[in-house]
Amino acid sequence: MRATNIQAEIDWIATELAAAYGLGDRVRKSSDSGERARKAVTNRIKDTLSRIQHTHPCLWQHLVNSLRTGAFCVYTPEQSTAWQL
Repeated sequence: MRATNIQAEIDWIATELAAAYGLGDRVRKSSDSGERARKAVTNRIKDTLSRIQHTHPCLWQHLVNSLRTGAFCVYTPEQSTAWQL
């Protein structure tokens, strides 16, 4: 049991160290404001989709299939959608 816990801790430390370094073992630079904003938007979209999933599964599936995040947020529905509000 103790050996398992130690190995898990070693694995966690190795993962954290790997995440801290970029290509060629160069230290990653801290995020600029644009990257922080992109991450914040992506996290809010994921959070909102999680809430929609429980209340409207069909809409959730449509949005999961249609939304892409990254440098730009893109809505590309699989089929043409006629919205009725």
